[in-house]
Amino acid sequence: MAINLSDKLTADHSENYIMSIRLRSGGLSFSAYSPSVSESFFYRDVEFDRTRPYVSSLKECFFENDFLTWFYKQVNVVCVTSQYTLVPAAVFQEKQKAGLLAFTFSSPEGRCLSNELKDEPAELVFGVDEDVYEFCSRSLVNPRFVHHVGPLLSLWKKQSRARLPRQLYVVLHRRRMDVACYAQGNLLFVNSFEYEHTDDILYYILYVWKQVGMDQQKDQLRLFGDVPLRNDITNTLRNYLQYIDPLEIPSEAYLMGSEVLQAPLDLIALSLCEL
Repeated sequence: MAINLSDKLTADHSENYIMSIRLRSGGLSFSAYSPSVSESFFYRDVEFDRTRPYVSSLKECFFENDFLTWFYKQVNVVCVTSQYTLVPAAVFQEKQKAGLLAFTFSSPEGRCLSNELKDEPAELVFGVDEDVYEFCSRSLVNPRFVHHVGPLLSLWKKQSRARLPRQLYVVLHRRRMDVACYAQGNLLFVNSFEYEHTDDILYYILYVWKQVGMDQQKDQLRLFGDVPLRNDITNTLRNYLQYIDPLEIPSEAYLMGSEVLQAPLDLIALSLCEL
């Protein structure tokens, strides 16, 4: 499970780098870059043994890769989970967030966290496995726990401001999809769905499209994810929607380095938010 580290990153210069560890089902991703150095971004992905407890594989990965615990300029722990909800800032109370998560989900994770959305008057409340949270908190230097949807919302709000039609953004992951709708920078809808088949993806897209009241002839769908899957979905959706385009990586991201093309969109968005 040893990660092949980039020659650009050494213990002597790690304090210049922002490191992000992305915790996902069945593994993790690791990225690091120096904001002051162009093309310094690099990305690695690690698969875990799914027959073992996640926290056991996580500990093994840390023990075999001591650079994960070096001192960095900033350490982000990106939590990829569908267990989240947005709470208006006007009614959000720190002491009540665990109750809100328990009300929304029948089996909430042991640790309830929240991120203030800097571009929205809302708090993003989410759950994390207690053992995973405790281990990361002990092993990393001042980690910041970030839900993976937060950076996406910041990116899409900025992009949609410049577009008159409503935008439905969809990111396809393995067996999960993130969906958000914007009208010129105003968030109308956000949720994540788990899917088994292509038909599930089509159903959720068209269901949200109808619920939000989007126009089949004017509004736009933007897809990001596995190219063959995306193309397959697009061919079918052309029967219902006029404007369907691939969701491109922001042009400024290419300045960080060629390996940015390998990273998930939420990691890219998080990096751009910190530049």
